[in-house]
Amino acid sequence: MNLINDQPLSSKQRDFQHFDKWKNKITNPIKRRRKALNQVSIVTTDNLIQIHRNDYNSLSTNKIYNRITINISGNRYETYLSTLENYPNTLLGNKQKRMNYWDEQENELFFDRHQSCFEAILYYYQSNGCLRRPDYIPLDIFLEEISFFDLGPQAISQIDKSENVSIIKHINLPNWFWRRYIWFYLEYPQHSTYARILHFISILLTVIFCIALAIETLPKYNEQSNNLCKKEKNITSLTNNISICLTKFSSPFFIIQTICVSYFTIEFILRLISTPSYYKFIFTLYNWLDLSAIIPYFVVLSIRLNYKKTYLNENLLIGLRIFRILSFFRVVKIYLIGNQLKSLRVLCSTLKESFIDLIVMIITLTLLAFMFGVAIYFAENDVNGHVFDSMPKATYWGILTITALGYGDICPTTVIGRILACLCAYCGITMSGMLVSILVDRYRRIYNRQIFSPEEIVSPADPSDHEYDKKAC
Repeated sequence: MNLINDQPLSSKQRDFQHFDKWKNKITNPIKRRRKALNQVSIVTTDNLIQIHRNDYNSLSTNKIYNRITINISGNRYETYLSTLENYPNTLLGNKQKRMNYWDEQENELFFDRHQSCFEAILYYYQSNGCLRRPDYIPLDIFLEEISFFDLGPQAISQIDKSENVSIIKHINLPNWFWRRYIWFYLEYPQHSTYARILHFISILLTVIFCIALAIETLPKYNEQSNNLCKKEKNITSLTNNISICLTKFSSPFFIIQTICVSYFTIEFILRLISTPSYYKFIFTLYNWLDLSAIIPYFVVLSIRLNYKKTYLNENLLIGLRIFRILSFFRVVKIYLIGNQLKSLRVLCSTLKESFIDLIVMIITLTLLAFMFGVAIYFAENDVNGHVFDSMPKATYWGILTITALGYGDICPTTVIGRILACLCAYCGITMSGMLVSILVDRYRRIYNRQIFSPEEIVSPADPSDHEYDKKAC
């Protein structure tokens, strides 16, 4: 009989005693085996790696304490310290920096920051330096979080490359005082009131110049000017020679062009003598466009002055008109207006970055138009052969239909031809919708990127803050 303190055991106590015996019978061999393992060191045959079982417990314990909890506005994340310390120059990887945010009561790091941004930032540590901005996070907020966690220039360069963010470059200004002021007022109208005034005058004269050139080409004013010259020189309307008379110089169009070109010439000369780099000035397209608006005027003026007492042959007049057409390149100067509006700059950047997509879309639409053109040619050749008389003409119809232009000069008449026309129009709408969706998405990305981009402040007073090219003057 089992006794405890000379008292018989109850049934419940006997059950517990049997359970303890059964537990010891199972666990004692395991304890003896673990104790033996802790006292034996295992050595590999090549004696290169030694694993001591007596360090097993300490290694396990250290790995548990190596984990760190990061609280981002109430949302907790866990990772290993070794993962963060792979980047010791960052906020989370540097022990001294991150201890400023240590919460001793909760035994965790606490940051009152953007939660979704931190998921991408934490993945930067876990993926050994791969950083991508989620589509639903604005670029300015993501860049602010990157700056706060001090991820460094390598992470920022990844975002700049993936988002096509242009780095603000130092603006070069001339060394000489008077040249620096001239270049500043002519090139940077957004930084000065006087520069805005000069910029407005330049744009206004450009618009007036182009309008005057356009109105002068109207048949009403063109014939009136020629008739006055013929009347002055007593020339019949049947002559093939046109006289250069003084009436041309008194024309209001000539006066307007003279005023505008005089201003453009002065502006061009000032920009030429004040440019910080003649190399960049020569290889800038817009400078050549400005020059193309100035040279034709002086060429035409010199010819008129030399031939003012004789007749000007119509062949030479055609050459002069070509020179005058070059003057219309001055209208490109209106790009300065768009340069001040971010929305127009975003649109230009969208078209520039979507150039490959546009080329692919044009090639795809052309191939589809050719396929439908070939089909419509064989469908209409027997009945409507005088309209669809060749495959190139049928392809022309396919391009008009697939782009939803539909001039109506060519149209199918058979049932099969009309069915093909409907299919061609449907394909065009589908492809155009895909293109528009791509452009809209690209426009939204670029708009979010540029609307928050800072503009560098330029001042002509102190050039010491600017870097100069080796070719700068």
